[in-house]
Amino acid sequence: MLELVRLNNEKLARQLAHVLGREGIRTREEAGDGEFVLFLEDPARHDEARRIAEAFLRDPGARRWQDNAWQASEPVTGLPRQQVFSGGWFASMGPVTRTVLVVTALIYASPYVIGPDIYYALMFPQSLDGLAAQPWRLFSPMLLHFSVLHIIFNLLWWSDLGRLIERFLSSFQLIWITLLVAAVSNLAQFMDTGPRFGGLSGVVYGLLGYLWLYGKTNPAAGYQLRREIVILMLVWLVICYVGLADIVANAAHLSGLITGAALGAGIGLYRRARYYKGG
Repeated sequence: MLELVRLNNEKLARQLAHVLGREGIRTREEAGDGEFVLFLEDPARHDEARRIAEAFLRDPGARRWQDNAWQASEPVTGLPRQQVFSGGWFASMGPVTRTVLVVTALIYASPYVIGPDIYYALMFPQSLDGLAAQPWRLFSPMLLHFSVLHIIFNLLWWSDLGRLIERFLSSFQLIWITLLVAAVSNLAQFMDTGPRFGGLSGVVYGLLGYLWLYGKTNPAAGYQLRREIVILMLVWLVICYVGLADIVANAAHLSGLITGAALGAGIGLYRRARYYKGG
């Protein structure tokens, strides 16, 4: 037996094993410490197997691999789609994604039940000095929404992108990425327009940038965002800057996207160097 590659995603390891098997290259998989190692049964075919593995990991979503995945009845990218508002949709979320969704919805309803006090307590302070006494207000504006369309749009994106990070990475990773992106995007928006803003959209753009660049730089991640999703969100970003500048938190969107993309690229390259080993 000769080790070929180490991956941090079981589904991706199985897909690679299937791709190699279709070329007559037999492998054996072993798991341990969050890694999945593929061993060659015939070391003489190591060079050929290595070339196939490198091509596969550069772009697991390529059509040639998707054809293989279809024949194996197991997709390489993304998560199973669930109907919105179904039990399966809610149950498919991780605990952090689910908690933020519920808390955000309750906060949105709070003015109709107990008045605006919660909103006032969570808004960004009037000056940066206020953060020293109430540091949570650096992050809490992400939980505030001002219309039904605003909250629905943000929570739908949050639920899809958040559960993707929890499914393929971890709940802890979603927490720290969310807090860091929220802090940067909220501060940027305050510097641009003052304290009267709110919403998860800066964080949503941060998660989009993170997943996009993480999947691009670390093919072993086991997923890639569909190109049309990225294009749609980038087009919407431009539309907001051109036509909706007075009512949309554009500084939060852009700074969130840049922060998330930088984190995704950096961590993706680090994970690729760490997990993509062999021969």
